Amino acid sequence: MLPSLLWSNRQRAVKFDLPKIRLIVEAALPLCVGKPRTKGAVLPSEVEITLLGEAAIAKVHGEFLDDPTPTDVITFEHGEILIGVPIAAANAKKFRHPADHEVSLCAIHGLLHLLGYDDLTEKEKVIMHARQEEILQAALRGL
Repeated sequence: MLPSLLWSNRQRAVKFDLPKIRLIVEAALPLCVGKPRTKGAVLPSEVEITLLGEAAIAKVHGEFLDDPTPTDVITFEHGEILIGVPIAAANAKKFRHPADHEVSLCAIHGLLHLLGYDDLTEKEKVIMHARQEEILQAALRGL
């Protein structure tokens, strides 16, 4: 059974199409669940996805990961994904795609972390990034 995705937008700095992002991530969810990195890894029954501004994501990053700089996504094992929307939007501009695309990618990245993917080593980073891009493209095609 797929988990419920609970969304909360706590930032106002970046305008984006949240209903579109929700559709993309909902389409990506079964694709994420279909290939966990760790055998037996499952998502919790509810996954909270919270969209934060730059100061809020930097505060959490500093408090929990000892890095006070803002980041695009932080995932907690209990099923919470925090997305730094201004950072995601800056990445979208850098990679020349819409902010909706990048925020969706961050949510997929968080889901993959919950399923045992990691990006701490270069090898694992390559595997994870390839998988998240594959899932995003498949979800976009399915819409």
